[in-house]
Amino acid sequence: MTKVETVSVVDALALMADQLETSKKFAVGGFWDFVRDVWSQSFDNPPLFNAWHVGRICEDVEYALEEGLNYVSVLPRAHFKSTILGHAFAVWRLLKMGTNSNTLYLSYSASMAQYHIGELNKEVMRNPILTQWMIDKTPRGDFTFRYSVDGKIAEVLHGGLFSFKRGLHVNGALVADDILRDPDNPLAVGQMNKIEDHFMTESMFIPNQGCPIIVVGTPMIPGDLLTVLEKDDRFFTRKLPALD
Repeated sequence: MTKVETVSVVDALALMADQLETSKKFAVGGFWDFVRDVWSQSFDNPPLFNAWHVGRICEDVEYALEEGLNYVSVLPRAHFKSTILGHAFAVWRLLKMGTNSNTLYLSYSASMAQYHIGELNKEVMRNPILTQWMIDKTPRGDFTFRYSVDGKIAEVLHGGLFSFKRGLHVNGALVADDILRDPDNPLAVGQMNKIEDHFMTESMFIPNQGCPIIVVGTPMIPGDLLTVLEKDDRFFTRKLPALD
């Protein structure tokens, strides 16, 4: 006589949920499409994301990735700088990969990087499209970004420029957002040199080979890291003036 295994209603529902989670299909599209049509829905005025400079930097990112280059964007304060090249790019990259993946969000200080992770979580949670694509797996009270995407785990790690542990690597991307800026203390020339040396010899090697590096910031002094990266043939650069 054949033995028939039975499962409880709770277990059956859990199994169905897992199957539904792993069977979700969605079209992410290019970075510009994603920012304009999907990411914009996290905000009160989505048409603002149709601004010309938003399209320009999104298309820059797509071009850089197609050419196997990293990307540095030198922008004035505000103008969606972190929102697009930091937060939106990190999520888009994880959605596009289709595998278990992690991206590092790097700022000058660990507290600033943690702030960005908090904003990133809020932007996803209030987005009616992303909440259908992504299932929150972040431990309660933990300042991390961890989601299930089509059955795969997608994470955004965070750290300060000098505090992120050496030897750790990511397979998604590295986002370096305002690593020249300490929110609490102005930086001296000597500190700027230290930032440049650390980024070029340590941070650049955190992503696995072939993973993109996105650097976004505002110049602090002549000859700072952003100027150095503009001359680096591993990076495609865009400088934009202050916008009205």
